[in-house]
Amino acid sequence: MSSARAGTRLMTLAVCAILAACAAEPVKPPPKPAVVIAHPEPPPTTLAPMAPTIAKGEPWASLTASFVMNDCADSPLIRANAAMYTRSPAHFEQRLKNALPLMMYVQKQLQAAGIPGEFAMLPMLESSYQPVEPSHRGDPGGMWQMMPNTGRRHGLTTNRDYDGLRDPVASTRAAIKMLKKLDKQFGDWRLVDMAYNAGPYAVTSALRSHPDTGNGAIPDIPLSHTTRTHLARLLALSCILRNPQRFHVELPTPSPADQRQAIEVPAGTRLRSVADMAEISESKLRALNPGYRGERVPDRSPRALLLPIDAAQSLAAALTVNASESVAQVDTHESNGGPSDRLPLPAEPTRSDEETPAPAASAASPHSKHHRVREGETLWSIANQYHVSVSDLKRWNDLTGDTLHPGESLRVQG
Repeated sequence: MSSARAGTRLMTLAVCAILAACAAEPVKPPPKPAVVIAHPEPPPTTLAPMAPTIAKGEPWASLTASFVMNDCADSPLIRANAAMYTRSPAHFEQRLKNALPLMMYVQKQLQAAGIPGEFAMLPMLESSYQPVEPSHRGDPGGMWQMMPNTGRRHGLTTNRDYDGLRDPVASTRAAIKMLKKLDKQFGDWRLVDMAYNAGPYAVTSALRSHPDTGNGAIPDIPLSHTTRTHLARLLALSCILRNPQRFHVELPTPSPADQRQAIEVPAGTRLRSVADMAEISESKLRALNPGYRGERVPDRSPRALLLPIDAAQSLAAALTVNASESVAQVDTHESNGGPSDRLPLPAEPTRSDEETPAPAASAASPHSKHHRVREGETLWSIANQYHVSVSDLKRWNDLTGDTLHPGESLRVQG
């Protein structure tokens, strides 16, 4: 091999070696500069309107905190009745759940009156918080199972259109008056419950022969077994609420829909109108207020209707608006006739077949019209329709009361 060919071959081998080395270790490009990405601030959170809430553990925590009697005493009679109530824990829990809305309302009223929380169990013991039970021939009625004569002595009224014993609001007020009166008489809440069941005269007579009631949960005085059992059951129910785990009971958790509020409405207001303003059905309104048996809220009644909290707010707002409009209307048309002593009624719902309102005319006009009263109309709604005052409408038609009858003809001066 010539030296020239050998040199060429060596050069070729060198070039191949260099290319192989380059292929084995490629040159890395220089790193790119880091890019900082700016994240935008998250949009502010929009809070939805807060619904009424109930604190955890309520109403049971505040209820049991207001207990004052020895309700979990080691008494055979109390133990036997607690076992009777919780023989089926699921059934007892369902009873509590059904009673919860009214129980929460009663608890607040008792707390405001300074009455121990055990007495929130009194309607549970008497009727399972069922207010619809009517009184027949002098028997007890309503959720407090109060005697008619006792109810009358404590402010309840009963007539064709209204039964105070079945009114949860009015009967609770009457029961509170009775309990406070008995507490003032006996000064012992155990005796108060016994007097509620047997009557104050029976307890007074028993104390004459046995003035020492003892320190036990059940006073050791000569009263009937029924009365002693009544107190034992009240204490048994309270003991279950104080220590539900002992009886394998889980207390129901209330929801905001379980809250109740009483709203007073003007006398003569139609229950159908109240339901419309409260945005609930008339059947539900009547179920919540079984004391009102007619079409309207009668004059001789407390006129306080119990409603779910949201319905109560709707009704209160509607009554405020209607009252403001009604007062303005009365002030405008009665400025020359002196102040009116009639409370304005809320507006009635407009009927599709009502007559078209007549235009306002001069007060000096000798012309008059006649209006045929339709079902559901009131003096106020007719006066408002023709832009006149209620007092003028009554004067033109020689009316002394506020009752109208469908088909009746009223004269309306232009």
